[in-house]
Amino acid sequence: MPSIRSILAAAVVFVSAVRADYVIQPDSVSLTDRTNWCASETSTCPLICQQTPPGTTLVNDCDPKTLTYGCICGDQKQPNVSEYSLTLPYFVCQEWGNQCVKACGQDNGCASSCREDHPCGALHPTLANKTASASSSATATSATATDSNAIYTGLAGSSDSNNDNDNAAFRLGANDGLFGFVILAASVSLGVFLL
Repeated sequence: MPSIRSILAAAVVFVSAVRADYVIQPDSVSLTDRTNWCASETSTCPLICQQTPPGTTLVNDCDPKTLTYGCICGDQKQPNVSEYSLTLPYFVCQEWGNQCVKACGQDNGCASSCREDHPCGALHPTLANKTASASSSATATSATATDSNAIYTGLAGSSDSNNDNDNAAFRLGANDGLFGFVILAASVSLGVFLL
C-alpha cells in the first residue's frame, strides 16, 4: 500500500509544473542543464524549509525531463520557491529571458524589456525570521532569527546594537573630517614637493 508521503509526492510532481509565469519547452535546454537545475532545486528546497518549524522537508522531487518539481515542508505547506534564486522556477525564468532576448534579434528595446520587465529570483522572498528593527538608510540593520535553524540571521558583521560606529565607513567619517584634511594636506605637500 502506498504511503501518504508517496501519494503526496506524486500529486505535487504532477500538479505543480513550474509555478512561475514563465514556460519553456524542456527540450529547448540540454538535459545536462536541466539535470543541474534539478540538483540545485533539490538542494535549495530543504534550505527554504529550514526556515519554518519543524525545519524538515516532506517532499523534495524534481524531474529534469519534464521540468516539474515538488517541495513540501514539514509544516505540510509548499513554499513559493519562485521567490528564491537557484530554484527550478528561477532557472526557467532565466532561460525564458534568454529565449526572449534571442527572439528580439537586433531590437535592443525588446531585449532590454525581456530582462527588466521580467526579473527572476530573489526579489522579495518571504522570510520566516523577521527583522527586529529596520532603518530606511543602509547604515545598519539588526535581525534576529526566530529559530536556530533559520538560514537568515542578519547582515554579515551586523549586531543587535544600532551603533553607527560598528561600520568601517562610519568610523572613517566619525573623525569630523580629519581623514579628509589629512588627504588634502598630503596632496598639497606632494604637489609642492614635485614643483
